[in-house]
Amino acid sequence: MKHNLISKTVLVVASLVTVVSLGTHVSASDTATQINEVNQKISDTQKLVNESQKKLSKLQDQQYSDSVEIASLTKNINARKSHLAEQARSAQQNDTGSLIEFLTDSKSFSDAIDRVATVATMIHANNQTLQDQKNDQEKVAADKKQVDESVAAQKKTSEKLRNDMADLAVQKIQLKVKKAKEDAAKEKAEAALAAAQKAAAAVKAAKSSADANKALATATKAVATVTTTNTNSGTTTSNTSTNSSNNSNNSSTSSSATVTQTAYSTTSTATASSSSSVDTSSVVAAALSLTKMNIPYVWGGESLSGMDCSGLTAYVYAKFGVSLPHNTVAQEGYVTYESVSQAQPGDLLFWGSKGASYHVAIYIGNGQYVHAPRTGETVRVGSVSGYAPSFAGRLK
Repeated sequence: MKHNLISKTVLVVASLVTVVSLGTHVSASDTATQINEVNQKISDTQKLVNESQKKLSKLQDQQYSDSVEIASLTKNINARKSHLAEQARSAQQNDTGSLIEFLTDSKSFSDAIDRVATVATMIHANNQTLQDQKNDQEKVAADKKQVDESVAAQKKTSEKLRNDMADLAVQKIQLKVKKAKEDAAKEKAEAALAAAQKAAAAVKAAKSSADANKALATATKAVATVTTTNTNSGTTTSNTSTNSSNNSNNSSTSSSATVTQTAYSTTSTATASSSSSVDTSSVVAAALSLTKMNIPYVWGGESLSGMDCSGLTAYVYAKFGVSLPHNTVAQEGYVTYESVSQAQPGDLLFWGSKGASYHVAIYIGNGQYVHAPRTGETVRVGSVSGYAPSFAGRLK
């Protein structure tokens, strides 16, 4: 009788080992592998996000350069038109120095011909210069349009990558929840296994059939507990995973927005509390000090060895405990929009449309600002009248 009980107990313990090995252990292993795979996907996607942001920043730099060139050409064209108009008015007047007097005051017929040729050449040259400038303006405008389209496409790519990151974050949480449940089930199974092994030993040591049967019942109960736990856990995990997956598919965009907004809100709150106490005159002084250091424009730079536009604003405000992201559009999220005419020293000035800015500077008052213009130039003071920003922003 006792021998049969021991045999039964061995079978019970063997069953329990099978449950633990093929159930919780395999599941936990699979889930751990899935978590590692999601982590790798997150890492790969983050690299793509960083590359996309770099491409976007470079395109926005080109947007700024094209805008500056267009503004310069427009100014030159207007000046050339004004000069031609002045020439036309001069030709209609009959006073000293007028073109008519220049032509009629010739000493001979050949001299008159030479003077006519001179005037014609001058007018032709002016007209040709004007036409060349118009052609250049059209060429730069066409280039800017192409860059604008590339910026729009890159923004869509960045948005998709952000959504992918949000989805992966949800998947990772789901898997961690699943792994936690499997780990808990595994712990229970291992505890039950220990109980069953102890029961087997108790059967062997039992001095009566009653004690042996009691020990066998304990081992059987341990197997039943683990089996039930695994079944319920598997069902629960499956349902949770399915529901979470559906929720993820239905709200991938909103998940991305929530993740991004949460990050922005947290940082903005910290920034707001610190920026409110920043002495704007100190900000202006710090910005002006950079213009005396011959700091070159370096795309992606944020140090005294080189900086770009958003790197400059981030560098200056970091001195006062305000952490700004190294991107013009992202920096918009840290300000309250206002018109350029309402800007106060220390405010940020932006070029481009709201939510799609491509250049930023620090306003220092009297219609002037400090910025890192573009490649080949150094940090310097600019004028609102020379190159006007689109809008201003005051740190929250």
